[in-house]
Parts: sequence; C-alpha cells; structure tokens
Amino acid sequence: MTRKYNIAILFIDEIHHINHFITVAIELAKAHNVTIITYPGPHEYLYGKLKEHNNTAVKVEERQTQAFRAFTDWLKNRDLPRKGFWMSKNHRYILANFDAIIFTDYTHQKLLKYRKQKANPKFIKFPHGVAGRGYVYKKDLLDFDLHVVFGEFYYEQLKQKKLLSPTTKIAGYPKLDAVAVQPPKQFFDNSKPTVLYNPHFSPPFSSWHDHGLAILEHFYNQNHYNLIFAPHINLFTDKGGEDPAIIPSKYRKATHMFIDLGSDASVEMVYTRAADIYLGDVSSQVYEFIIRPRPVLFFNSEKINFKNDVNYRFWKCGEVIESVAALPAALKQAQKKFEDYKPIQQEINEGNYYTEEGSTASQRAANIVIDYLALNL
Repeated sequence: MTRKYNIAILFIDEIHHINHFITVAIELAKAHNVTIITYPGPHEYLYGKLKEHNNTAVKVEERQTQAFRAFTDWLKNRDLPRKGFWMSKNHRYILANFDAIIFTDYTHQKLLKYRKQKANPKFIKFPHGVAGRGYVYKKDLLDFDLHVVFGEFYYEQLKQKKLLSPTTKIAGYPKLDAVAVQPPKQFFDNSKPTVLYNPHFSPPFSSWHDHGLAILEHFYNQNHYNLIFAPHINLFTDKGGEDPAIIPSKYRKATHMFIDLGSDASVEMVYTRAADIYLGDVSSQVYEFIIRPRPVLFFNSEKINFKNDVNYRFWKCGEVIESVAALPAALKQAQKKFEDYKPIQQEINEGNYYTEEGSTASQRAANIVIDYLALNL
C-alpha cells in the first residue's frame, strides 16, 4: 500500500484548463490529499465542476499574489494575476508542502528555478487540449518528471522530435469524463443543419481577423443553415484583443444564429456536440468535434502550404478553403464529401484518444501519477 501523497494542481489559467484536470483530481483524492492551488476570485466554474461531480475531498486553496502586483492587476482590470509574480510570492509554500505538482501549461519555469537541483516535489505535465500546432512541442516538456498524454499520435510525435522522456505515459482524454454529465442542448426550433463557427484567437492563423465578420454576414443573409458562433474562449479577452462591440446586434437577434463569445458552455463541448458541420481554422476543438465524425470545413487565411505539415494535421479532416466566396459551395458539398473524409477522421480519433475497456481516462491518469510517485518518492 502506497503512502498518502500531498498533490497540488496549479490553476492560474482560463477556465478551459479545468476539464483537463478536474476528474483526475477527484480520482486522486479518493486515496490522497489533493489541493487545487489558484488565485483569489469567484471561481464559479471551478467550484461548480467539483459540485457537479459530487466532490467531497478535493480542496481549493486561493493564494494571493504580491500586494503591489495585486493592486496593479486591479488597476489594469486583469482577470488573472501575472504568473511570474504569483509564483514568486507562493513558491516557498508550494515547494515545501507537496510531493507533486500538476501543471496544464508551461507555467513551471519559476518553480523549477526555485526547486534548484532538488528532486522533489515532482513536476507533472498534463496537456490542456489535443496536440495540434507546434505549441505542444516545446523543449520545456523535458523539464517535467512525468508527462501524461492523451494518445498514441502525440506520443510518437514526441519520440520523433526527441521530446519523449522515459516517464511519458498515455492515459486517454480526461475531459470526456469531465463533460459526460452534461446533457445535449437544443439551440434552434427548426430542422436546418447547424454550423459551428469556431475560430482560433491567434492571428495570423485565425480566420476571424480576415474573414470573421464576412462569415457572420453570410450566415445572416441565408436561410439554409443555423449558425453557432462560439470562438476560442480567448478571442474576446485581453489575450485575443477583440471587442465584443464589433458584433452587430442584428446577429444576436437573428433566430437562426446563436452567439457565445466565451461563456462556460464554450469549454463544455456543448457546441461541438450540437452542430452538424464544423467551420474553423487552427483550433484543436475540431478534434473534439470529430469524436463523432461529421463534415468539417477550414479556412486557410494565410494560404499556407499545409499538405505535408504535421502542424496542420487537422486539415486532413475536411475541405480547406481560402475565401468567403468559396463557402456556399463548400457547405453545399460538405455532406457528400464527408464520405471521403470519414475514414480519415476515424483514424485520427484512434491516434488522438487512447481508450481501454473497464476504466476511464481519469482513472488511468490518476493511476499513472500514483504509480510514478510510489516508485520515485
């Protein structure tokens, strides 16, 4: 029997990180002490997810940043504290009180510096989305003592790029466990097919900056499709820089259009489950959409030569267009062409998401963490 470990999960990010660790935290807390360490705030979504999954064991601890930095964050109306200053304030407490720290982003550098040459606490990395573009292939991955990934494709890519550590393990996709309790939602009182437009927030890769308003205007002026406009949660925040006022009110009033610029539903797979066709660019949310294979379309705003670029692997899943003028024909042919893309989507799913009879991804991820700590502490 292993001893009871003290495990911290750092949450100093936007809410789309939560579903990648929340059910793993609950599994770990069945036998160990688990604390989600975060910044002061209302955290409605975090506490709501814990309640939704009947949590009674995972603790949440809100810790302040430096007083002066908290004041300047308030002056600048920042939702999140600046991570480096928050880490500087809290590193002694975190490093002294936990056997392991789980990260869902590359927010470990400050703590790594403060840990110095010590072997403990162990640093554990979870992704916060399925492997898409080059962001997920950083040398920083080798800083972690344990790396838990979702599927075989990413594992093999890490091996090719010499970023695979001896402790990299495959667990499956815990987010599916986190959102499984949410019932499907209906958004329109008609039988028209529904398109989900889901642009990323990062120019120049995002289709929003070149085509977004023209895409919305196209759907406003037609009557063959419903549209859900639910961009990446960061597009209309300080990180993405877009102002919600840019969206004309007529789109919000249209009965065949539904707009969500970043509510909790944006991270719950609500819209990827509700739509019939996906329209996007470089967001890895398309991988969540094709868990149930369906037609997808992509905008190549920069006319990138993507055919042999693994960073654009998702564009194998459907037709890639370069202009709004091409959109009507692409939509019309989407269902017919889908038969050619369905086997590709199924193959990509198999590479993205490890599955196993008799256990959930969250259970497997928790077991990987505990088995590692039992051998290395």
